[in-house]
Amino acid sequence: MRFVDSHLHIDWPEQPQVLAQASACQTLLFACGTDEVTSGQVLKQAETAPSTVKAFVGLHPSEVTPASSLGWIPPYLEKATGLGEVGVDPKYSPVSSGSAQVTAFEAQLEAAQSQRKPVQVHSRGAETQCLELLGGFSLKSVLMHWFQSEECLREVLDRGYFVSFGPPILYSKKVQRLAARCGPDRSLTETDSPISYGPIGGVHGPVLVGSVVFKLAEIWRTNFEQARSTVMANAIRYLGPPEKG
Repeated sequence: MRFVDSHLHIDWPEQPQVLAQASACQTLLFACGTDEVTSGQVLKQAETAPSTVKAFVGLHPSEVTPASSLGWIPPYLEKATGLGEVGVDPKYSPVSSGSAQVTAFEAQLEAAQSQRKPVQVHSRGAETQCLELLGGFSLKSVLMHWFQSEECLREVLDRGYFVSFGPPILYSKKVQRLAARCGPDRSLTETDSPISYGPIGGVHGPVLVGSVVFKLAEIWRTNFEQARSTVMANAIRYLGPPEKG
């Protein structure tokens, strides 16, 4: 593969076209679930197109309730590449100690630690708290998806976590600063599809990954091919070797 879309959701109507597009563009997709149903869907997609799709399963903070069942997580995770999209977000419900969101996040991290699977973390509005919670686990690898905290970036990098950058890098000065500070060694590319981006004409999908790489090359003061190969090597490091069962 030449490119990687390290975070997207493909449980939506255009998924056949997205998979065809990704295959044609030689783009590896890290497809994330948000609940039991969508996690099951990405597992099936990975079975159908194993060279293009790597499945990540998990319960997204927006889907967590006090009644949420997590019994499906360990068996789904055994069949998946990794855990995601998981985390905490105060937009959806309380994130205090002992809250449903925090309890669900910790239980899922425990499963990922036990099975030695990489993790994709949603930390919007709770970056410091997410880092505190992650610090209680010994995880194979961590990707901070769409990370927004300039204040916490140093700690993220010191821990060896990866950070993914999406199409907003084309127009957001803040994202460009984060990418410059992050540097090549820990950066990945993503699109968070099916989100579309108004400032670039409402375009969406893995086709945007090449543009993100181009901008990263500009920020890192290198050429496109070097940036592309660096990001792809980072993706391979993030996944790591498969665990022996």
